[in-house]
Amino acid sequence: MQGRTDYRMAKRALVREVTHGVVPREDVCDAHPELLRAARSVGAIVERGCPICALADERAAVPADATPSMRLVTYVFGDDLRRSEGKIVWSEAELAELAGRYRSLQAYTVECCLVCGWNHLMESYPVGQADVG
Repeated sequence: MQGRTDYRMAKRALVREVTHGVVPREDVCDAHPELLRAARSVGAIVERGCPICALADERAAVPADATPSMRLVTYVFGDDLRRSEGKIVWSEAELAELAGRYRSLQAYTVECCLVCGWNHLMESYPVGQADVG
């Protein structure tokens, strides 16, 4: 999709900085309570593990927990939304419905760990009738 921005390289760099002690863990495990609530309630389960929990488990020589704690939450923003600005998208079907109804929105997908509070912007992309095609 045109206009899609992927933040995986920034994520790798940040995790590397936490690993080397340049950035304190507390600075990256600071998910807002509303983000955690949304992740718990409507977030899409991610099968990969949390990089910060994995780092802590490795340092403590503790076996990794098999229960998936990572969630993806997508928010949409746009002038057309008015009072719904920052709307949490519950599903791909809802995102498609919003894209068909509004001229131009910007979607942001955030990765969040329910255990440690790690959160990182994964991608952003335009959605809406003006962005089709």
